[in-house]
Amino acid sequence: MPRPFRSLSAILLLVTSPAAGASGADYYSGLAEQETRLATVGYRLTTASERWCPQVAPQPGWILGDLRQFEPGDRAAASKTYGDGDAPYIAAIAPGSPADRAGLTRGTRIAAINGDPIATADAGSTIRIDTAIAKLYTLDPAAQWTVSDTTGRVYAIAPVSGCASAFRVELDGAQATANGILVRMTLKLARSIVDDDELAAVVAHELAHNILRHRDFLAGDRSAARVRTTELEADRLAVWLMADAGYDPEAAIRFWNRHKRPLLRAATHPPRSKRIAAIESEIAAMRASRTVRPAARPPLIDALPPLE
Repeated sequence: MPRPFRSLSAILLLVTSPAAGASGADYYSGLAEQETRLATVGYRLTTASERWCPQVAPQPGWILGDLRQFEPGDRAAASKTYGDGDAPYIAAIAPGSPADRAGLTRGTRIAAINGDPIATADAGSTIRIDTAIAKLYTLDPAAQWTVSDTTGRVYAIAPVSGCASAFRVELDGAQATANGILVRMTLKLARSIVDDDELAAVVAHELAHNILRHRDFLAGDRSAARVRTTELEADRLAVWLMADAGYDPEAAIRFWNRHKRPLLRAATHPPRSKRIAAIESEIAAMRASRTVRPAARPPLIDALPPLE
């Protein structure tokens, strides 16, 4: 049975990331648009595949932000999209998600989760977002919980559980990464993927890394062979995640046929042709399996090592 996260310190160790810079008056409305796309895709993928995940958490269907993520000179422009206030805020909400149904909106400043304050003295650019994510992951996924904003209003959030993974649009860095509980995608990459099914293919691949605990598998040995193994496994599991969430798995093939350059170093990642072949094979296997048994499990899930 999937298990919730319980270690606050371990989560914070994983999700903390450096600040990024940006500029431009309309830049932030475009950023918010891509955050909403990612929030929507991430919510659908995590909740649809909850039963396959070794660890689960409440999934409110949001992406969190903080003006500290932006350079000081850019924050006035960012506040036109995300509002003012020195607190972490809702950057994007998936339509129909628990956050949406609770009445939360973009720009809502979060003061506490389940009455536990978010405030931290640390000056890190994402530490308050990461603290909020960490607090969320200590909750019972089957129980209702609350969000308090900085005006004192309390929002009741319906219990919807999903794979324990959060999402973030970054302004720079690696194009798409996963660190165990967080999926990151650059704004540039998100903008380049117009089709939501193709976007889901990239997000599902990174989410698969988290579900398969590839961070742990690569700890202490990031040889090219082991990295290539994890990449092909993530490609294969992503097919099932996409299908469960109602996305077209063949969009992953379209993405790789269109995206000629590798997302990461070619030296440690499988060639595009091999990835496409693996995806095609997995789609065929999934369809054959689910023709016989509609609730068939992804084979890689059964190969997971036991939790500590």
